Amino acid sequence: MSKEGPPLQFDMFTGEPVDNRTRKQKKQDKERGQPKQTEMFSQREIAQFGVNPRPLLPLSPNTKLLLIPEDPRTEEEIEQDRQRAAQKQTYQMFAEPAPINEPDQPENSGSEIAPDTTTLALVPRGVVAVVIYGYFSQI
Repeated sequence: MSKEGPPLQFDMFTGEPVDNRTRKQKKQDKERGQPKQTEMFSQREIAQFGVNPRPLLPLSPNTKLLLIPEDPRTEEEIEQDRQRAAQKQTYQMFAEPAPINEPDQPENSGSEIAPDTTTLALVPRGVVAVVIYGYFSQI
């Protein structure tokens, strides 16, 4: 294919250049311009007559194929994860000791009441609920 473009013929009546190639010729010309992937194997290696592409594994009826997941962690990491999971599921028998009051925080300021940020109710979707924070939730 030349750089100028496809070969054109001049129309007898109008004198304009016209592309008179068939669809197949145009398609082949377009494909020639596209990059072509090199094949990894020759056609002889790909198409072998008399060869079953999906041979069956000779298994007895008592044999089962299982997928075994592999864990990339070391034994120490696995044990640490087990320990963390066990600690999460364990209930504490005694309450944790109260933290020591720091001098930066005032002990109790009677004029200010901390707003309540706990959830008052869990309602199903579509139900309208009013949650009140602040002074009214202390009642």
